[in-house]
Amino acid sequence: MAARTWLAVFLSILVWFVYMKWFAPPPPTRSEQPEVAKQESRPLGAPIPAKGSLFEKPLKTDSSYQAKNAKFEISFSDAGGRVSRVSLLGYRESIRKDSAHVRLVDPEQSTFSLAILFSDSDLSSFSDGEFVRRSEDKKVVFDRQSSGIEVIKEYSWSEDSYLVNTHLKIVFPQSNRRDWGHLVVPLGATSLHSNVDDPLKSWELVSFQNEKLTRNQPDGLKATEVLQGNTSWLAFGNRYFSSVLINASQINPDIVLFKEPSFMGGALRYPLQLKEGQNELELNLNFYLGAKNYSDLAKVPGLKQLIDYGMFSFFAFPLLELLKFFFQYVHNYGIAIILLTILVRILFYPLALKSYKSMKSMQKLQPQILALKEKYKDDRERFNREQLALFKAHKVNPAGGCLPMLVQLPVFIALYAVLGNSIELYHAPFFGWIRDLSSKDPYYVYPVLMGISMLIQQKMTPTVGMDPTQVKMMYLMPVVFTFIMLNLPSGLTVYIFISTLLGILQQYAMTKDVREQTAVVTQGAPEKG
Repeated sequence: MAARTWLAVFLSILVWFVYMKWFAPPPPTRSEQPEVAKQESRPLGAPIPAKGSLFEKPLKTDSSYQAKNAKFEISFSDAGGRVSRVSLLGYRESIRKDSAHVRLVDPEQSTFSLAILFSDSDLSSFSDGEFVRRSEDKKVVFDRQSSGIEVIKEYSWSEDSYLVNTHLKIVFPQSNRRDWGHLVVPLGATSLHSNVDDPLKSWELVSFQNEKLTRNQPDGLKATEVLQGNTSWLAFGNRYFSSVLINASQINPDIVLFKEPSFMGGALRYPLQLKEGQNELELNLNFYLGAKNYSDLAKVPGLKQLIDYGMFSFFAFPLLELLKFFFQYVHNYGIAIILLTILVRILFYPLALKSYKSMKSMQKLQPQILALKEKYKDDRERFNREQLALFKAHKVNPAGGCLPMLVQLPVFIALYAVLGNSIELYHAPFFGWIRDLSSKDPYYVYPVLMGISMLIQQKMTPTVGMDPTQVKMMYLMPVVFTFIMLNLPSGLTVYIFISTLLGILQQYAMTKDVREQTAVVTQGAPEKG
């Protein structure tokens, strides 16, 4: 790839990074929801409880029952009849083999995640009271009766899935009372401090409502907020792992975002509203508790969007499949990245060659363009006409060097997103000192090699006729890019380093090809006189 392509890639990524970090618009507020959605999902039952009333005291943290499948180990508490802990068996917190498994739900972070809370005071004992438990293979049922009310919570799961199917049944006493407040299922933590450089602390709340995806950073929330509409799911997690509440009930819940001293996160809020003659309600709610693995997420409508591949995700998913295809044969994601980079380079070589030839043609015309600029320096309109006539006479398209590069940009940005956000690279080793392609190079070797190779490529790029300011910027780009890449995943720096090396070879081949074609044309030209 020519240095100008990397300049375009660099500027695009830089603009995207700065925009997402400092200027991305906040998620739609309640007042911005469509009017139809408001009418269809108007809140029923009691209003939001007074601030802090749901989370004013931590829930009990005992683990009364443990179970596991091939994906996770899950613990339940008889107090509240709820999920209390979840550990992912296929992933550890660090590359050390004796480190703890990734804890997706942990009382040390919050006792409220995946709890089933009731806003009405007459139902408050069902939030943290003792339930009677009975268990079967891959299934546990909790039952509690109090004051003529019965709550049954049934959890079931399969052997090789991150999904936990949750069925709730609430039986109310026969009376004229129809409004029993809300059932609230939270996801979040007591306090959160996001760190974009640490994939396990890059926290986000993601909701899918009205067929629209919304991302929030929990520590960026300002106050309690209610989002109304056709709710599909709500997720809380980091770059690689997430807990998801998937609505499977006919009753449509609101999404409530909380920022309180004792809890920060979100929740699905179901209205407990009885119809005439009705004395029981049933709710179905699925928990997805695991890695943000595309093949698992794709089984739930809309859930694959939980992986943040940006605006070019339609390119990212096929690139991920290609990466996994190569991995099947080489069993090393570092080598798979190199093979994918080579494939992308080969596919785009015709465009790169066309761009290079166009830039060479423009370079040959530079003396004539400069002469026209000097001749018509006081007549800009005449200069533009004469310059266009010059391009037409020599069959040169001034945009010919840029358009092929712009076509490539979405693919390169999508590949950048894949390598920075895919669970497949989590703790995946390469060679030598690179033991985790999802974390930074501990010795900064690849970022430095990448910067040096970009500088070499830049020196190979003709700069005759270019604006001096642009030339300086292109020479500064490798230095700036090196510093940007220091703390980014090493898989990214391996990709850009290999891509730049291939770009140097391509540029050498293109230069040789153009020279040979020029020599053939010159030798075959008729002699004058």
